Amino acid sequence: MVRKLLSPRWVLIHIGVVSLIFFMFNLGFWQLNRLQDKKDFNSILRAHTSTPIQTLDKAVPIKWNKASNEWVRVSITGSYDSSKAVTIIKRSQDGAAGYNSAVPFTSTSNRTILVNRGFVPLVMSTPAAPTGRIEIVGYLRASQSRSALGPIDSTDASNTEFQRFDVPLISTHVGRTLEPMFLQLIQESPAPSSQWPAKVPLPPLDEGTHLSYAMQWFFFCLVAFTAWVVVIRRKIL
Repeated sequence: MVRKLLSPRWVLIHIGVVSLIFFMFNLGFWQLNRLQDKKDFNSILRAHTSTPIQTLDKAVPIKWNKASNEWVRVSITGSYDSSKAVTIIKRSQDGAAGYNSAVPFTSTSNRTILVNRGFVPLVMSTPAAPTGRIEIVGYLRASQSRSALGPIDSTDASNTEFQRFDVPLISTHVGRTLEPMFLQLIQESPAPSSQWPAKVPLPPLDEGTHLSYAMQWFFFCLVAFTAWVVVIRRKIL
């Protein structure tokens, strides 16, 4: 009977079961790693969003650094260039489909940064940005890049609809150098009378379902191993 368990057919079964257990075991640790990444992100988000509001020139004097600058709150005085506004499509907020309105903003120190003014439902046209000199406050955000399977944006300079906040690509539409980051708006002063665009909320500070998923994968490993042992014992006995 033991010899039968070493036949080519059974060897393939053993290899398949071991491979399956190994695969699920690694999926469990992958979820634990994602959990740790989420904890690290929450820690950074709490720390950076609680720092005092700074000017853009003080927060990012020379070079942008995602690790130390993202989610820091900054204030900028200057004006919008609504003629170069773009939309970031395929967004949702509070259960509604829509887009984000992004407008270049030039500071009094001649630095131009793309500002995500917020969410607009699909049924609405893009609200106009305030004119004249204003002060804005927002979170510094890192430019977004396309993933391996992500949708591709047009590189045409006349394109005004983008899938993501790809600052280098959007700068081709703006026609001038943008700061390497963008700003997620918190408030404008003077405040606009319209509720739109609606401010984009911060990411939730929870740990998600990664731990429960990790435990499920480890449980599946245990079930597969136990079933394998039971089958082998029955064959032997």
